[in-house]
Amino acid sequence: MKITINDQILEANEGESILNIARANGIYIPALCYLSGCSPTLACRLCMVEANGKVVYSCNAKAKEDMQIYTNTPEIAAERNAIMQTYCVNHPLQCGVCDKSGECELQNLTAHLRVNEQKFAIEDTHKPHKKWGLINYDPALCVVCERCVTVCKDKIGE
Repeated sequence: MKITINDQILEANEGESILNIARANGIYIPALCYLSGCSPTLACRLCMVEANGKVVYSCNAKAKEDMQIYTNTPEIAAERNAIMQTYCVNHPLQCGVCDKSGECELQNLTAHLRVNEQKFAIEDTHKPHKKWGLINYDPALCVVCERCVTVCKDKIGE
């Protein structure tokens, strides 16, 4: 079947997600929670697109014949910016907190979505580090993207 993303006509398989079709064709749609090979969680909401005039989440929305999709309208860009600001609550925009500073997906998305100011803040509370075998979890840096939950559910079975 054929669909159109950003005025580009593409071949797609019936029932394939819009996000996967876009990625396969080199079209960038931001997504923080989505992991290839796992079920969509719809947690981050950054993958929103306009499909046939309605806002849908591209990780979960299935392509249909002749669908018209736009990945970055001004309304979607503004919404993504607001969402990204909430992820950055109590995270400095110029982060020097963790070892990944400068090579961080959260930092890259913050820059890409043009989050230049932080309008929100919540009182910070002490959250102790946790060790789960080989994984060190720092809840103070967690943005609740649910990747760890999805991997545990889909790949580990717990």
